[in-house]
Amino acid sequence: MKNKQQQQQQAASPTSIQKLFNAQMHLHNLVSYFLIFCSGLALGLTLSFYLKDFPFNLQLNQFLSPTSPPVLISLKTKNLTRVGLKEYLKPPDVMHDMEDKELLWRASMVPRIRELPFNRTPKVAFMFLTKGAITLAPLWELFFKGHEGLYSIYVHPNPSFNGTVPQDSVFHGRRIPTERRLLANALLDISNQRFILLSESCIPLFNFPTIYKYLMGSKKSFVEAYDLPGPVGQGRYDHKMAPTIKLEQWRKGSQWFEMDRVK
Repeated sequence: MKNKQQQQQQAASPTSIQKLFNAQMHLHNLVSYFLIFCSGLALGLTLSFYLKDFPFNLQLNQFLSPTSPPVLISLKTKNLTRVGLKEYLKPPDVMHDMEDKELLWRASMVPRIRELPFNRTPKVAFMFLTKGAITLAPLWELFFKGHEGLYSIYVHPNPSFNGTVPQDSVFHGRRIPTERRLLANALLDISNQRFILLSESCIPLFNFPTIYKYLMGSKKSFVEAYDLPGPVGQGRYDHKMAPTIKLEQWRKGSQWFEMDRVK
């Protein structure tokens, strides 16, 4: 009987040990899961405080916005359009809102680098200083016909002149309000290389190609100045100009000229 009880105790002993071992493993797993949960909770709280001011929603909306592709396409297209010197080289309008000081300052600008970074077709600037209408305008129309792009026209009539110019005329829209702005406006066009000051009584003696070729091939400017005895020449000398300008230095000069752009 005693042996039978011992055998029953020995048979039950492994079962008890196994149950105890399973209980310990279960407890160990619970502790491990609890620690992992606590670690995840702590990490989540930390990240939430760190990222609470980060504009995540804004970036997400920008990324998911359906208007993003057109914006990118338009920017790409815009970047392919090169402006360069286009606006600077474009001939300015004759009528603008620049004041005299602004205009003269702009016209006095001279490039320090002589070699141009672009192809330029030099033009002749015809500046008409008139008392009224250009009476020989039909002759000038024939002179300029067919040579567009090789000349520029600027006209300053007497301020009292109120005449109109036909819209199909080369002189239409080329009026300059003041005499001092005549040459300054011509200098604004970087393509103008030669400058001629004319009156309403001047006429061309040769055709346009001949005059254009001669002026562009010349290295001289044409300014009339000479010593003229008598009241018209030396008689206009004012002794108050001495000693800066002496009588032997005084010259009579014509207001009409042809000059080259400063290089």
